[in-house]
Amino acid sequence: MFNPIQKILNTKFRNKLILMCIAAIVPMLMAGIYLLYNIVDVMRSNAANEAIFQADGLKTKLKDTVVTVSNISGRITSSESLAELLNGNSENISFLQERLVLEYLDVYPQIDRVVFYLNNENISYPLPEEKEEEQSENDVDEDPENISSGETGENAADEKTEGYVSIFRFADEDIQSKYWYKEAEENLNNRWQLAANDSDEYRLSLVTPLSVGESFCGVMVISVAPEWISDMTEDISRGVAMCVSKGYTFYSSVDGTEVGTVIGTSDEMPMGVSGSEVLTDGKNQLERKGYTVVSYFNYENTYNRFYVYIVKPPAIYNESINSVIASYVWYICLCIILSVLITILFSSMFSRRIQSLKDKMHSVADGNFELTDDIKGSDEIYDLYEDLKKMVDSMQNLINDAYKSKIQSESFKLNQVEAEFKALASQINPHFLYNTLETIRMKAYCNNDKETADLVKKLGKFMRRCLEVKDGMVTLESELEFTKSYLELQAARFGDRVSYSIYCEVDKKYMVLPLIIQPVVENAFVHGIEGEKANGRITVKVMYKGENVEICVSDNGQGISKAKLAELLEKLERNDTSSGKSIGLTNVNKRIKMYHGEQYGLSVKTAAGKGTDISIILPRIVDENVMKRLPEKYSEISAKLK
Repeated sequence: MFNPIQKILNTKFRNKLILMCIAAIVPMLMAGIYLLYNIVDVMRSNAANEAIFQADGLKTKLKDTVVTVSNISGRITSSESLAELLNGNSENISFLQERLVLEYLDVYPQIDRVVFYLNNENISYPLPEEKEEEQSENDVDEDPENISSGETGENAADEKTEGYVSIFRFADEDIQSKYWYKEAEENLNNRWQLAANDSDEYRLSLVTPLSVGESFCGVMVISVAPEWISDMTEDISRGVAMCVSKGYTFYSSVDGTEVGTVIGTSDEMPMGVSGSEVLTDGKNQLERKGYTVVSYFNYENTYNRFYVYIVKPPAIYNESINSVIASYVWYICLCIILSVLITILFSSMFSRRIQSLKDKMHSVADGNFELTDDIKGSDEIYDLYEDLKKMVDSMQNLINDAYKSKIQSESFKLNQVEAEFKALASQINPHFLYNTLETIRMKAYCNNDKETADLVKKLGKFMRRCLEVKDGMVTLESELEFTKSYLELQAARFGDRVSYSIYCEVDKKYMVLPLIIQPVVENAFVHGIEGEKANGRITVKVMYKGENVEICVSDNGQGISKAKLAELLEKLERNDTSSGKSIGLTNVNKRIKMYHGEQYGLSVKTAAGKGTDISIILPRIVDENVMKRLPEKYSEISAKLK
C-alpha cells in the first residue's frame, strides 16, 4: 500500500528541502490570491461609491436647477401683466417680453428660452421677421463705443437676448397636438417635459398651464439651457445620461444614447423620493454599455421624477483593476521564482556537505579511521564531523583496551573456573539445614526450653514447606497450615502486640495455587501491623461468595494513603514487579489471573488509620488441568519463587 509520508521520509534531503519550500509557497500563494480577491473587491466597492457620489452630486445640481426654474415660472405666472394679457389686453405683450421675461433670460443662464403658446386669436402676436429686422437695424446704428464700454442699455439687452424673439406665439393645431400641450390642458398642473424647439432640438422644459378662472388659455414653456447641463458634468470623465418622467433623455454623453430616447420607465426604478443604487438586473439598456449607477429624486411640485445615470465603460472600469491584478501577479510570480531558486541553491550546498559527511561515516564504518579535514565551517554539520573524529579516536582507544582486556581475561579464566567449583562444593545441603535445626530443637527440649524448641520446630516446618513447593496445586488445608505457621512465628516475635484468627467455611480439599495467602498476610504485617505498638490483629477468612471463593485478609493497622493506594493498584493492573516493592502481591495477582482468568485476582479496600482489607477472588470450581495447559509459564514463576 502506498504510504506518502514514508515516501517523503525515504527521499533525499535535498528533495525534502525543496518540498518544504513548496509547502511554504503554496499557503503564501493562497493567501496572495485571497488578498488579491479582497483588493479587487475593495476597488470595485470604491469605484461604485465614487460613481454614486458623483451621481448624487449631479442630482443635487439638477435639483437646484429644477427648483430655480420652477421659482421663475411661478414669478412670471403670478405677474399682473400676464393676467391682463390673458384677459385680452395685448398691449402688455411688449412689457412682458422686454421688462419681465427677457430680464430673467439675462440674469439666469440656466434658462435657454421662454415661450408662451396662447389659444387667444384676438391677441396681436409680434412677428419674428419684424423683430429680426428691427434687431438688425439696431445693430447697424449701434455705437461701437457703447458696446465696448459694456453699457446696459436697450440695445445691449437686445444683443444678449438675440434669438429670443417670438416669445408669444399662437397655439396652432400643430402645437395643440403635442403631448405636453395636451397633458397641460387636461391636468392643469405644472410638468417637466421633453419639448423640442424650432430646430427640433429636445430640451428639458417646464410646461406651465395658463388659465383665466377655469378657462384654459395656453401654456408657458421654459426650457433649460443644454450648455448649463453640460457644464454640470464637465468634472465627470465618463458617460452621463439624465432623464425625466418615464425615462425621456434630455442630456446624454453616452455613446449610442441620443437625447430624446427612452432609457427606462418609472416602474423599473425604486419608488423612493430620493436614492442611489448600482444597476445589476440587466433590464436597463445602459447596463450593456458598462458599469452603471443611477441617482434619482421626485420633484413633488410637478410630480416628476428625475434620473441621473453614470456609465463607466468596461475598458475604463476594469483598467485600474486589471493593472493592479497584473502588478500583483507579476510580483507573486517573481517572489515564487526567487524562492525556488534560493531553495535550490541552498539545498544543493547543504546536500553537498551532508553527502561529504555521509562519505566520511561510511569510510569509518568500513574500517578506515584516517579522516582528513575536508569539511569546513562552523555550523551543525561541522560539529557532527568533529564529533565523528572524536568518536573515531575513542574507538581506537577502545580497540586497544579490548586487546589488553582479552589478554587479561584469558589469564583469569582458569582461576574463575576453579572458584566456581569451590562455590558449588561449599553450597549448603537443605537436608543438612533441616537436621541441624532438629538437633537445636532437641537440645532445647532436653534443657526444658520448650518454647524455644517449639519455635525451632515451626521454623523448620516453614522452611521445609518453602523449599518443597513444586509445580502443581495444593489443598486449601495445606495452604492455611503454612499460613498458620507463619502467623505463629510472627506471634512469637511480637508477643502480645499481635493476635490473629483464621476462619474457613470452604472445603479443606479445595485446590489452590501454592503461596497465595502467606504473601498477603506478610504484607499485612510489614505494611499494616509492624508499626503499631499494641492491639494489632490479623484476620483470615475463607468464604463462598456466589460463584467464587473469597479469601479476605484484614488488619487493623495504619492503612494505606491515597497516593500509595493508587500506585499499588496501578502496579496490580500492570503486573509490574520491576521496582522490587510489593512484588509479593503483584506476583500472587499475576499468577491467579494467568491460571484462572482476568476476572479473578486481588482487590484492595483501605482507609488511612482504619486498616486494610485485601480480598483474593478465586473460582468456586477449579479446573484441575489448568496446570497441565500452562506448564512452562508456571514452572518459570515457581522457579522465581524458589
